[in-house]
Amino acid sequence: MIDAAIEMIEVGGEASVRVALVASALGVSEPAVYHHFENRAELITAAYIVWYERNLLMDPSPEAVMRMVQSREDYERSFRMTLEWSFAPERVRARSIRVAVLGAAQTNTELRSAINDINVKFLTTVADNIRTGQSNGWVKLDVDPTALAFWLHGQLTGRFFAEMTDGHVDLDAWNAISTQAVLASIRPD
Repeated sequence: MIDAAIEMIEVGGEASVRVALVASALGVSEPAVYHHFENRAELITAAYIVWYERNLLMDPSPEAVMRMVQSREDYERSFRMTLEWSFAPERVRARSIRVAVLGAAQTNTELRSAINDINVKFLTTVADNIRTGQSNGWVKLDVDPTALAFWLHGQLTGRFFAEMTDGHVDLDAWNAISTQAVLASIRPD
């Protein structure tokens, strides 16, 4: 049901989601949809939440990246690898989806709360990785790990604005500047 709603949002926006169409797509009755969701708005909110989370998660995860880190060089390489993965052309759509869901969250308090919870959970892991870097002497001690994790998330999501310009911004230059800024913000010397 959620996947059907996501597909409808992707094609025609939130307004295109109809319970009857979701039921028809799944070969079930409308009451079957209402058994799981109190109303259309609840279905849409659930779809947005799943859609956002699917387009936020990293591959490999922040935990998996840290398992590969044994030195300061490895730590910086892990940041570079994460940034390169995030900047990859196939991630443009994921960033666009996150921005769209964030837009919807501005008028939907339940969605906003859920997105906040997802971000806090994800970014706490990133902040923990920064703390690990600090405890090993790879990251400045005067950097607030949580603030850096949230800044980094905003910075990466903000790439969407450069991507929207259809060539006005040199994305390779944007990537280089972003990587320099991230590494400068963490290097202890």
